[in-house]
Amino acid sequence: MHQGEIIANKDNQNIIDCENCEFPHVYPYPSQEKTQLLYSEEYYQKNRADYINNLKEDREWWENLYQERINMIQKYINTTKPVKVLDIGTGAGYFLNVAKKNQWMELGLEPSQMASFYAKEQGLNILQEFYNKEISEKIGKFEVIHMNHVLEHMIQPKEILNLIYNNLADGGIFCVAVPNDFNELQEIASKINHDNQWWVAPSEHINYFSFNNLKKLLNNCGFEILEETTSFPMEMFILMGDNYIAENSLGRGCHFKRKEFEKNFLNIIVI
Repeated sequence: MHQGEIIANKDNQNIIDCENCEFPHVYPYPSQEKTQLLYSEEYYQKNRADYINNLKEDREWWENLYQERINMIQKYINTTKPVKVLDIGTGAGYFLNVAKKNQWMELGLEPSQMASFYAKEQGLNILQEFYNKEISEKIGKFEVIHMNHVLEHMIQPKEILNLIYNNLADGGIFCVAVPNDFNELQEIASKINHDNQWWVAPSEHINYFSFNNLKKLLNNCGFEILEETTSFPMEMFILMGDNYIAENSLGRGCHFKRKEFEKNFLNIIVI
Protein backbone atom coordinates (compact mmCIF):
# COMPACT_ATOMS: atom_id res chain seq x y z
CA MET A 1 0.00 0.00 0.00
CA HIS A 2 1.30 3.43 -0.96
CA GLN A 3 0.67 6.27 1.45
CA GLY A 4 2.46 9.34 2.70
CA GLU A 5 2.61 13.12 2.79
CA ILE A 6 2.05 14.93 -0.51
CA ILE A 7 5.29 16.86 -1.10
CA ALA A 8 4.59 18.16 -4.62
CA ASN A 9 1.82 18.42 -7.18
CA LYS A 10 2.21 19.10 -10.86
CA ASP A 11 -0.08 18.49 -13.82
CA ASN A 12 -2.74 17.29 -11.35
CA GLN A 13 -0.46 14.47 -10.18
CA ASN A 14 0.73 14.08 -6.60
CA ILE A 15 4.22 13.17 -5.45
CA ILE A 16 4.02 11.44 -2.06
CA ASP A 17 6.83 10.70 0.38
CA CYS A 18 5.82 7.06 0.49
CA GLU A 19 6.04 5.45 3.92
CA ASN A 20 6.00 1.95 2.44
CA CYS A 21 8.56 2.45 -0.38
CA GLU A 22 10.68 4.91 1.68
CA PHE A 23 11.23 7.21 -1.30
CA PRO A 24 8.98 9.79 -3.00
CA HIS A 25 7.05 8.77 -6.09
CA VAL A 26 4.03 9.63 -8.19
CA TYR A 27 0.79 8.37 -6.70
CA PRO A 28 -1.07 6.70 -8.15
CA TYR A 29 1.50 5.11 -10.42
CA PRO A 30 0.67 5.39 -14.15
CA SER A 31 -0.41 2.25 -15.98
CA GLN A 32 2.16 -0.05 -17.57
CA GLU A 33 0.52 0.58 -20.95
CA LYS A 34 0.94 4.34 -20.63
CA THR A 35 4.63 4.15 -19.74
CA GLN A 36 5.36 1.62 -22.49
CA LEU A 37 3.74 3.90 -25.08
CA LEU A 38 5.72 6.89 -23.79
CA TYR A 39 9.14 5.26 -23.93
CA SER A 40 8.70 3.12 -27.03
CA GLU A 41 7.09 5.72 -29.31
CA GLU A 42 6.91 9.21 -27.79
CA TYR A 43 9.77 10.04 -25.42
CA TYR A 44 12.57 10.79 -27.89
CA GLN A 45 10.41 11.55 -30.89
CA LYS A 46 8.28 14.20 -29.14
CA ASN A 47 9.70 15.05 -25.70
CA ARG A 48 13.39 14.89 -26.73
CA ALA A 49 13.27 15.90 -30.37
CA ASP A 50 16.83 17.34 -30.19
CA TYR A 51 18.17 14.28 -28.34
CA ILE A 52 20.39 12.79 -31.05
CA ASN A 53 21.82 16.13 -32.21
CA ASN A 54 22.73 17.13 -28.64
CA LEU A 55 24.23 13.70 -28.01
CA LYS A 56 26.44 13.96 -31.08
CA GLU A 57 27.65 17.35 -29.90
CA ASP A 58 28.34 15.95 -26.41
CA ARG A 59 29.76 12.59 -27.46
CA GLU A 60 33.31 13.17 -26.25
CA TRP A 61 32.04 14.34 -22.86
CA TRP A 62 29.73 11.33 -22.49
CA GLU A 63 32.44 8.86 -23.45
CA ASN A 64 34.93 10.42 -21.01
CA LEU A 65 32.30 10.19 -18.27
CA TYR A 66 31.59 6.54 -19.09
CA GLN A 67 35.30 5.63 -19.24
CA GLU A 68 35.70 7.15 -15.79
CA ARG A 69 32.76 5.01 -14.62
CA ILE A 70 34.21 1.86 -16.20
CA ASN A 71 37.57 2.53 -14.52
CA MET A 72 35.73 2.62 -11.21
CA ILE A 73 33.87 -0.63 -11.93
CA GLN A 74 36.99 -2.49 -13.08
CA LYS A 75 38.55 -2.15 -9.62
CA TYR A 76 35.97 -4.66 -8.34
CA ILE A 77 35.85 -7.20 -11.19
CA ASN A 78 37.55 -10.49 -10.30
CA THR A 79 37.48 -12.55 -13.49
CA THR A 80 39.92 -13.42 -16.24
CA LYS A 81 37.09 -14.25 -18.63
CA PRO A 82 35.57 -11.61 -20.96
CA VAL A 83 33.26 -9.32 -19.00
CA LYS A 84 29.62 -9.52 -20.02
CA VAL A 85 27.83 -6.20 -19.52
CA LEU A 86 24.13 -5.35 -19.71
CA ASP A 87 23.06 -1.72 -20.19
CA ILE A 88 19.40 -1.18 -19.29
CA GLY A 89 17.91 1.81 -21.11
CA THR A 90 20.97 2.18 -23.29
CA GLY A 91 19.73 5.25 -25.19
CA ALA A 92 22.23 6.17 -27.91
CA GLY A 93 24.64 3.42 -26.83
CA TYR A 94 27.59 5.56 -25.78
CA PHE A 95 28.21 3.59 -22.56
CA LEU A 96 28.29 0.33 -24.51
CA ASN A 97 30.59 1.89 -27.10
CA VAL A 98 33.13 2.58 -24.36
CA ALA A 99 32.54 -0.84 -22.79
CA LYS A 100 33.21 -2.50 -26.15
CA LYS A 101 36.48 -0.55 -26.51
CA ASN A 102 37.44 -2.05 -23.14
CA GLN A 103 36.88 -5.54 -24.60
CA TRP A 104 33.62 -6.11 -22.72
CA MET A 105 30.87 -8.21 -24.34
CA GLU A 106 27.91 -5.85 -24.63
CA LEU A 107 24.13 -6.17 -24.61
CA GLY A 108 21.82 -3.17 -24.48
CA LEU A 109 18.08 -2.96 -23.87
CA GLU A 110 16.36 0.14 -25.28
CA PRO A 111 12.59 0.40 -25.87
CA SER A 112 12.72 3.50 -28.07
CA GLN A 113 12.74 2.73 -31.77
CA MET A 114 14.65 5.91 -32.57
CA ALA A 115 17.33 5.52 -29.89
CA SER A 116 17.80 1.77 -30.41
CA PHE A 117 18.18 2.28 -34.19
CA TYR A 118 20.89 4.90 -33.57
CA ALA A 119 22.69 2.55 -31.16
CA LYS A 120 22.48 -0.39 -33.58
CA GLU A 121 23.96 1.78 -36.35
CA GLN A 122 27.14 1.92 -34.26
CA GLY A 123 27.50 -1.85 -34.45
CA LEU A 124 26.28 -2.54 -30.93
CA ASN A 125 24.30 -5.54 -29.73
CA ILE A 126 20.92 -3.93 -28.91
CA LEU A 127 17.49 -5.38 -28.25
CA GLN A 128 14.52 -3.02 -28.64
CA GLU A 129 12.94 -4.23 -25.41
CA PHE A 130 11.82 -3.11 -21.98
CA TYR A 131 13.58 -4.70 -19.03
CA ASN A 132 11.02 -6.86 -17.23
CA LYS A 133 10.60 -10.33 -15.72
CA GLU A 134 10.20 -12.01 -19.09
CA ILE A 135 13.33 -10.53 -20.66
CA SER A 136 15.27 -10.97 -17.39
CA GLU A 137 14.68 -14.72 -17.52
CA LYS A 138 15.93 -14.91 -21.13
CA ILE A 139 19.19 -12.97 -21.06
CA GLY A 140 21.17 -14.82 -18.38
CA LYS A 141 23.92 -13.55 -16.06
CA PHE A 142 26.27 -10.57 -16.38
CA GLU A 143 29.41 -9.47 -14.55
CA VAL A 144 28.29 -5.84 -14.90
CA ILE A 145 24.83 -4.27 -15.16
CA HIS A 146 24.62 -0.54 -15.84
CA MET A 147 21.61 1.75 -15.63
CA ASN A 148 22.00 5.49 -16.28
CA HIS A 149 19.06 7.75 -15.40
CA VAL A 150 16.46 5.05 -15.95
CA LEU A 151 15.30 3.91 -12.49
CA GLU A 152 13.45 7.17 -11.89
CA HIS A 153 11.24 6.36 -14.90
CA MET A 154 10.25 2.84 -13.84
CA ILE A 155 7.09 1.61 -12.14
CA GLN A 156 7.80 -0.38 -8.96
CA PRO A 157 11.61 0.05 -8.92
CA LYS A 158 12.08 -2.45 -6.08
CA GLU A 159 10.78 -5.22 -8.34
CA ILE A 160 13.17 -4.09 -11.09
CA LEU A 161 16.13 -4.12 -8.69
CA ASN A 162 15.25 -7.63 -7.53
CA LEU A 163 15.34 -8.77 -11.17
CA ILE A 164 18.70 -7.03 -11.68
CA TYR A 165 20.11 -8.75 -8.60
CA ASN A 166 19.12 -12.12 -10.09
CA ASN A 167 20.78 -11.24 -13.43
CA LEU A 168 24.13 -10.52 -11.78
CA ALA A 169 26.81 -13.20 -11.83
CA ASP A 170 28.45 -14.06 -8.49
CA GLY A 171 30.46 -11.03 -7.44
CA GLY A 172 28.85 -8.95 -10.19
CA ILE A 173 28.70 -5.16 -10.14
CA PHE A 174 25.56 -3.04 -10.57
CA CYS A 175 26.20 0.62 -11.43
CA VAL A 176 23.17 2.92 -11.21
CA ALA A 177 22.87 6.69 -11.71
CA VAL A 178 19.76 8.72 -10.84
CA PRO A 179 18.97 12.40 -10.29
CA ASN A 180 19.53 13.62 -6.71
CA ASP A 181 16.10 15.21 -6.22
CA PHE A 182 14.66 17.41 -3.47
CA ASN A 183 18.24 18.20 -2.44
CA GLU A 184 19.15 21.38 -0.59
CA LEU A 185 20.54 23.22 -3.61
CA GLN A 186 17.37 22.50 -5.60
CA GLU A 187 15.20 23.73 -2.76
CA ILE A 188 17.19 26.97 -2.46
CA ALA A 189 17.14 27.52 -6.23
CA SER A 190 13.39 26.87 -6.30
CA LYS A 191 12.89 29.90 -4.02
CA ILE A 192 14.73 32.05 -6.57
CA ASN A 193 12.27 30.70 -9.15
CA HIS A 194 9.16 31.49 -7.06
CA ASP A 195 8.82 27.96 -5.61
CA ASN A 196 9.05 26.35 -9.05
CA GLN A 197 10.09 22.74 -8.41
CA TRP A 198 11.23 22.25 -12.02
CA TRP A 199 12.71 18.79 -11.32
CA VAL A 200 9.21 17.46 -10.59
CA ALA A 201 8.06 16.00 -13.93
CA PRO A 202 5.49 13.30 -13.10
CA SER A 203 4.73 12.40 -16.70
CA GLU A 204 8.34 11.16 -17.00
CA HIS A 205 10.00 11.00 -13.57
CA ILE A 206 7.90 8.63 -11.50
CA ASN A 207 10.38 8.15 -8.62
CA TYR A 208 12.55 10.69 -6.75
CA PHE A 209 15.78 9.54 -5.17
CA SER A 210 18.44 10.89 -2.85
CA PHE A 211 21.70 9.34 -1.64
CA ASN A 212 20.03 8.08 1.53
CA ASN A 213 16.81 6.62 0.16
CA LEU A 214 18.57 5.01 -2.84
CA LYS A 215 21.12 3.33 -0.57
CA LYS A 216 18.32 2.04 1.66
CA LEU A 217 16.42 0.70 -1.36
CA LEU A 218 19.53 -1.03 -2.75
CA ASN A 219 20.37 -2.54 0.64
CA ASN A 220 16.81 -3.85 0.97
CA CYS A 221 17.25 -5.60 -2.39
CA GLY A 222 20.46 -7.33 -1.26
CA PHE A 223 23.08 -5.02 -2.77
CA GLU A 224 26.25 -3.98 -0.95
CA ILE A 225 27.26 -0.36 -1.57
CA LEU A 226 30.88 -0.14 -2.73
CA GLU A 227 31.14 3.48 -3.88
CA GLU A 228 28.95 6.52 -4.27
CA THR A 229 29.65 9.71 -6.15
CA THR A 230 27.81 12.63 -7.71
CA SER A 231 27.96 14.81 -10.80
CA PHE A 232 28.30 18.57 -11.03
CA PRO A 233 25.28 20.26 -9.34
CA MET A 234 23.69 22.29 -12.13
CA GLU A 235 21.70 24.30 -9.55
CA MET A 236 24.94 26.13 -8.76
CA PHE A 237 24.51 28.12 -11.98
CA ILE A 238 21.16 29.44 -10.76
CA LEU A 239 22.73 30.54 -7.47
CA MET A 240 25.52 32.27 -9.48
CA GLY A 241 23.02 34.20 -11.60
CA ASP A 242 22.64 32.01 -14.71
CA ASN A 243 18.98 31.17 -14.16
CA TYR A 244 18.45 28.59 -16.90
CA ILE A 245 15.04 27.71 -15.45
CA ALA A 246 13.69 31.25 -15.92
CA GLU A 247 15.60 31.68 -19.21
CA ASN A 248 15.66 28.39 -21.08
CA SER A 249 18.11 29.73 -23.67
CA LEU A 250 20.84 29.71 -20.98
CA GLY A 251 20.62 25.95 -20.51
CA ARG A 252 23.07 24.74 -23.16
CA GLY A 253 25.56 27.44 -22.21
CA CYS A 254 25.50 26.27 -18.58
CA HIS A 255 25.93 22.70 -19.76
CA PHE A 256 29.01 23.68 -21.82
CA LYS A 257 30.52 25.35 -18.73
CA ARG A 258 29.87 22.18 -16.74
CA LYS A 259 31.58 20.10 -19.44
CA GLU A 260 34.62 22.41 -19.41
CA PHE A 261 34.83 22.18 -15.62
CA GLU A 262 34.72 18.38 -15.69
CA LYS A 263 37.25 18.13 -18.54
CA ASN A 264 39.74 20.34 -16.67
CA PHE A 265 39.08 18.50 -13.41
CA LEU A 266 39.60 15.05 -14.95
CA ASN A 267 42.84 16.20 -16.59
CA ILE A 268 44.22 16.56 -13.06
CA ILE A 269 42.31 13.93 -11.08
CA VAL A 270 42.50 10.35 -12.37
CA ILE A 271 40.09 7.84 -10.81
